Amino acid sequence: MSGASTASSGAARRILPALLLFVAVAGFVALLSRAGVPVTDSRAGKDYGAFAVGLAAALLVTRIIDFALFDLGYRVRRAAPAPELLRQLVGLLVFGFLLGLLFKVILAVSLPALLTTSAIITAVLGLALQETLGNLFSGIALAMERTVQVGDMVRTGETIGLVEQLSWRAIKVRTMEGNSLLIPNSVASRDRLEVFRRGHLPMARSLRVGLEYDASPDRARDVLEAAARDVPGVAAVPAPVAYVALFHDFSVHYELRYWLDDYARYLEVDSRVRERAWYRLGREGLAFAYPLIRQQQFVFGPPAPRDDAPAIRAAIDANALFAPLSPDERRRLAASARLSRFGEGETVVREGDRTSSMFLIASGRAAVSVRGATEGAADSKKLAVLEPGAAFGEISLLTGAPRLATVRALTEATLVEIDKATLAPVLLSNPSLVEKLDAVILERRRSTAAQRAVGDGIVSHEPESLSDKIARFFGLKGDGP
Repeated sequence: MSGASTASSGAARRILPALLLFVAVAGFVALLSRAGVPVTDSRAGKDYGAFAVGLAAALLVTRIIDFALFDLGYRVRRAAPAPELLRQLVGLLVFGFLLGLLFKVILAVSLPALLTTSAIITAVLGLALQETLGNLFSGIALAMERTVQVGDMVRTGETIGLVEQLSWRAIKVRTMEGNSLLIPNSVASRDRLEVFRRGHLPMARSLRVGLEYDASPDRARDVLEAAARDVPGVAAVPAPVAYVALFHDFSVHYELRYWLDDYARYLEVDSRVRERAWYRLGREGLAFAYPLIRQQQFVFGPPAPRDDAPAIRAAIDANALFAPLSPDERRRLAASARLSRFGEGETVVREGDRTSSMFLIASGRAAVSVRGATEGAADSKKLAVLEPGAAFGEISLLTGAPRLATVRALTEATLVEIDKATLAPVLLSNPSLVEKLDAVILERRRSTAAQRAVGDGIVSHEPESLSDKIARFFGLKGDGP
């Protein structure tokens, strides 16, 4: 049904205007004849009215042949639209042949002989068509070699755009700013034209970062490579890779290379990779190198460190999990906790990981999701959206169990991270907190299991008490973790 509708719409679009023109020209010539206006030259034996009608008929025949060859035959045989340049060339050849036939039959003039016997006309046409013929033959060469195709990304000079149309005269490109750019075929064949094929092999991009000399190269490369992973639009294979590119006077320059699935999204993906690198480097304590700041620090002294204590303390005080703690215990907990920032879309924890720390959301929002019931299922199910004041990861922190869900930042999020080493002294001084934490974890597991079971056919079992696991994991019993 869709193929029939496409063919009918193509017929209406290509044939109907030519048919209307033919009817209008034939009617106008007939009207002139009835009105007594001469449309023929009896002495020269030339019928100009018939020639005008013949021109309109030639256009109509050309459109019908074009429709039959390309909208029906080519599409059925190749299951794809015909190249626009091929259609134009065939249309020009058919119409040129019919035009020469009209000159010969109706006007008794040989068009090739007329052009070759007149030196002036030949010279004028040669000069006028020099650039046109150059574009025509260059377009034929580009089409035969399939150097450029509609949908490719091309770069000419400093301009990058998407190829929208290939004609006998030029390549029509839509730039990243939304403007239309026409690149003459002769220019594309003569000058440098970079072509980025969409849907083929991934295209490489690179990011250069200057870090201070204190950073370990191995650690810096690992952090940069991790920042580019899981960014939407970055190809999984080849994996991102970072290199030590240059030793500068005040910094070590690293080059991060990653590959794009679709080069048309390079502006968006490049921005995302830079954002992830900024957040990740900041969390890992790897500073960008700035010579001016170094000079100011030398003269005026180092800048005062950022005081995160109030934000950390406020997040701990607002969370119900730590309500049983005394004010002094919460202060001790806040003194060892760490404040970290995550960018939009970054993964904070991943389902199945064995990291053991929990997070409190000081600002921003995060989404909790789990994989499907089938092992290795690519789809994931969204469970909840966490707002400021919420907590996650306490089960892994207290028991060392693998992560039950994946949490990603929906917006820029500031999180308070509490690890085992931070919480252990508090539990040692207040062992009664274990029972209270046990009740919170059991409720969390019931909620997560119930949400995962919806639509998955999972039958969840009531988890047993975790007090002993918590005590063993934190060394509160003699048998140790």
